[in-house]
Amino acid sequence: MKRVLFVDDEPNVLQGLRRMMHSLRNEWEMYFVESGQEALDLLSSNRFDVIVSDMRMPVMNGAELLSIVREKYPHMIRIILSGYSDQDLLLKTVRPAHQFLTKPCDAETIKTTVQRASKTQSVLASLNVKKVITGIDSLPSLPALYNEIIQKLHQENVSAKEIAGIIQKDMGMTAQILKLVNSSFFGFFKKMSNPVQAVTFLGLDTIKTLVLSHKIFSALKFNRKDLVSFEQLWGHSTLTAVFSRHIAGSIDKTDKAFIEDAFMTGFLHDIGILILASKLTGEYEKVLKHTLNSDQELWKTEHELMGTSHAEIGAYLLSLWGFSENIIEAILYHHQVKIFGDEPKSLIFVVHLADAFALHLNPALNKKGLARLNQNYLKALDLYDKAKIWYNECKKIFEEGAIQ
Repeated sequence: MKRVLFVDDEPNVLQGLRRMMHSLRNEWEMYFVESGQEALDLLSSNRFDVIVSDMRMPVMNGAELLSIVREKYPHMIRIILSGYSDQDLLLKTVRPAHQFLTKPCDAETIKTTVQRASKTQSVLASLNVKKVITGIDSLPSLPALYNEIIQKLHQENVSAKEIAGIIQKDMGMTAQILKLVNSSFFGFFKKMSNPVQAVTFLGLDTIKTLVLSHKIFSALKFNRKDLVSFEQLWGHSTLTAVFSRHIAGSIDKTDKAFIEDAFMTGFLHDIGILILASKLTGEYEKVLKHTLNSDQELWKTEHELMGTSHAEIGAYLLSLWGFSENIIEAILYHHQVKIFGDEPKSLIFVVHLADAFALHLNPALNKKGLARLNQNYLKALDLYDKAKIWYNECKKIFEEGAIQ
């Protein structure tokens, strides 16, 4: 049974939460406390899976509480409850909180948020890996892009468009911005997957505050360039995104949301590699060394040596951060593609193809990319011949350098 801790300094609100969550008493073991210190005292002698905290509290606010929880109890899912007037305080929780909910909030919303955040936990066999991923508060960026955005933000006449142009090139920056803009605090009915649109909506002042004051971005520190080139990883991710967008547009050119989601999923599909290299560096170096000396695919070596792969790792973090289920599912299964009915209009299908095409067309990464395609899957969908056409179209895009 999942153990959930609720924190709010107002007794009436806390009592309301208690009544509202009563229907879940057979699914969750719930505790309710009135301050951050009470929460920490309880956590010191009891193990919890989730903490849901109010933002505005005296002595210790929600941002401060969740920062401590992240440090001491990194395995916990951390959710903040905030009012619409709390935007300045909310920005302080971008790093320590996994998700943000807006007051007033009903029981079903809280239940759904917790369930979605923990949905992919079961695919991570290692408790240590699970704890490391749940404890992540930000993702590193390519040093060149990190330095560029810092320099730009210090310029007086920089535009939101310029900043968005940098962010959309970087996996870590993109994931972090989409995590915030898609929170219920901003009230979007549909999840946003376009980082340029997200930056425009948040505004330049908010981006400056997040980056310069709250330091939500950082530069990647990984010195084993002999084992992996992150410049190549970024290049592969960009190429996969472009191919995904093209294939999705060929399937249904009228569905702009599907096309945008395909591009973003392709861009983030290997974000788990970034997580493993930056957060579990020692263990991952062993994986990379082993892969260099064998013909085995990287994700299979990861499973063999770590009990999980970058696909599961990436999907788990993005589920914690509230990304849409279709994006999470596509990242989770992009190597082990499954047939979800006979409908080719799925992100899993699109990214599976795009990833294989991008690997095959870039010999610096892998000349056996097409061997990764699930032939039975394509034939079952009667799309084997169509996949050949898409490959030739993507090849033309690659050769012409049209990857913007």
